[in-house]
Amino acid sequence: MREIALKYGIIGGIVISAPMFIIIPNIDSIGMGNGITILFVSMIVSFLAVYLGIGENRKKLGGGNIGFRSAFTTGMLITVLISFFYIASYMLLYYRIEPGFVDKSNAFMVEQMKLTHTKQDEINAFIANTAKEKDQNLFVLAAFAFMKPLTFGLFFTLSSSLILRKKEFSVRDN
Repeated sequence: MREIALKYGIIGGIVISAPMFIIIPNIDSIGMGNGITILFVSMIVSFLAVYLGIGENRKKLGGGNIGFRSAFTTGMLITVLISFFYIASYMLLYYRIEPGFVDKSNAFMVEQMKLTHTKQDEINAFIANTAKEKDQNLFVLAAFAFMKPLTFGLFFTLSSSLILRKKEFSVRDN
């Protein structure tokens, strides 16, 4: 199970990380809206590795059968690996490659809030929160960033575990 989780975790991690290294440094030419959409879609596609990994676990190790617990465990291992790839890429981009991206992203979000006629109090609260986030500890920032892919991964793990679970029940003789 660990080999399968490692294999699909690395595949999903590459799928979630590679677009970040292409899109974020080139965000000015791509456009913030398009870039965010591409990154969001790549995150969803990367978590298809959870479904594929559980399916391979069921086929290779379970002989066509897998229980919910085993499927969920495999899926969560894959999810954690993908999330670590995301965090490593995010931190590398945030601190070394493109430190101004967060400011550009926050400015874009404020523009979007103004376009949707959000109240000025809410916009001011958003600006205050983002200013406070910039001063946070590295580990706190990583923990908050970890929550985004973990949420997607938990959804994909639960749904894939429910879809792929299959157990053969033996008939008992009386």
